[in-house]
Amino acid sequence: MAEWLIVAGISLLIMATVGLVRQAGAHGHSTLLFLLPLAGWRQVQEHWGHYGLLALLRVLGLVCLLTGAGLFYVQRVMLAPAVAPGQVLRGATDTVATSFVQSPEASLLMVRGEGKPLAGRLRGAALDAAARVTLINGVLSVQEGEGFLPERSLSILLGWPAEDLDERRTLLVDSAQSDGPEIHLSWTPDGQSYPETRIFKQGYRLELALAPLGDGRFSGALQLALPDSAKSYLVGDFTAHADHLRYRDGRVDLFFDHPDTLAWVARQYLHTQYPDGAVQSIRVENVNLSRADGRGQVQARVALRDGTVERRRMALEETSAGWAVTPGSLDRQVLSGASEDRFREARGPDRADLAAAPVRRLDAFAELVAYTGQPVTVVESTGQTREGRLTRVTGDRLWLTLRLGAGEAEWTLGAERVREVRLADGTRLLLPAAGPGGDQAEPPSTGSPLTGKPPADARPQGNGDAARASDDAGPAPVLDGAKQLIGRRVTVTLTSGEQHQGLLRGLDQRQLTLAVPMGAGSMEYFFPIEDIDTLKETP
Repeated sequence: MAEWLIVAGISLLIMATVGLVRQAGAHGHSTLLFLLPLAGWRQVQEHWGHYGLLALLRVLGLVCLLTGAGLFYVQRVMLAPAVAPGQVLRGATDTVATSFVQSPEASLLMVRGEGKPLAGRLRGAALDAAARVTLINGVLSVQEGEGFLPERSLSILLGWPAEDLDERRTLLVDSAQSDGPEIHLSWTPDGQSYPETRIFKQGYRLELALAPLGDGRFSGALQLALPDSAKSYLVGDFTAHADHLRYRDGRVDLFFDHPDTLAWVARQYLHTQYPDGAVQSIRVENVNLSRADGRGQVQARVALRDGTVERRRMALEETSAGWAVTPGSLDRQVLSGASEDRFREARGPDRADLAAAPVRRLDAFAELVAYTGQPVTVVESTGQTREGRLTRVTGDRLWLTLRLGAGEAEWTLGAERVREVRLADGTRLLLPAAGPGGDQAEPPSTGSPLTGKPPADARPQGNGDAARASDDAGPAPVLDGAKQLIGRRVTVTLTSGEQHQGLLRGLDQRQLTLAVPMGAGSMEYFFPIEDIDTLKETP
């Protein structure tokens, strides 16, 4: 009411004054008299017919202005509620500790919450158990709410960058100190759309410890009592993340619309596009997010262990399962190729290194059970190697656990396909069928329905050039027909009876490459041609 009276009074004064000046100019009278208070009163009396109504409007405007100013003073000054001791007002810098901060009640709350999950009270309401804790740009924040703007949050301006926090750090601030970090308490009042913030520069009590856990995570313990009238406090242990990802039941929430979510999905997808252990680092360079369209783009720089550096671009879209990479949108640009030293390191030890490695011969395949739980490299009969953790061994089969992005995949191999096993210290475990050089004798081939090649002993003997020409004549007609399925979904049936479905990526006389969907991307499997019984297109 007071504000409206002030606005109405000022408006009437301006309108009436302008009218009086115009009337005075039209009748040849002095206009200066109407610009000064009460100076033109005699002129108004002598020419009431010209100035009377405008003069009354001017008086009414003055009355409204004075009345509004009086009401504003009474409401905002004389009748204002008393401020609780220690309450932080907007713009205040001399906060003092309230009795709560130094009270036995606060000390008892700290003792009860120590060693338990983070809990407490912010602005009179209990802290939500699903509150998120982040350490971004040196600010430790505790946030509540599912929206883009938190419903309630508390931020401690530590000035500790996450990338520099490589050891445990502690911070103790007493209520009498004035050199502690600023603390911002924000909440959204009922009926409002935007939060309100109070800043505490002193008068609070704080005990904080942070230690790195790796992968952008930090373990912490907090005891905080704030000098506000609502007796806000936090106490307990927590895990802080150095990103804006949100988690549900310990997993990343793929429905949260944030650039960090898209960057995380892109990293997981890129890990599935390379063999296990080939990626040295993935750095996201740019993220574009359009929330209205439910689409985004990510550009990342991938460094491989062989020295190759690539730039990968991909499109993402919001699906029923959350954010995911759009199929077929991955683009590749090679920035630098592999160096010879890195390539040699990536392809593994050469024959000279293998000859110098310690060798241990096994009497039976089942003796590999003694090495379960260890990281190993399995060399297949085709020469391919697979690195993983040996998890289980039976009389004719072994199981490997391979790392796949942020998760794991299990791989199984039959005894007939294993040439040797190498331990992490370089020891070579030669299986009973291995010869002196560590190479297994190749079993005679009986032919394959896929290739249509006859067994070795059924091929024509005699002239060596003729035999060589027969091998180099090219793929069999059945194999040529199978190549037409590249790019389609197929079902591969092995001679052992196992079946695998996926996208046929490649096919030659040596092996078949099958891409099997996994998570947000796919994983490539390689099958030797001699192990394949049938290959059919999946309807």
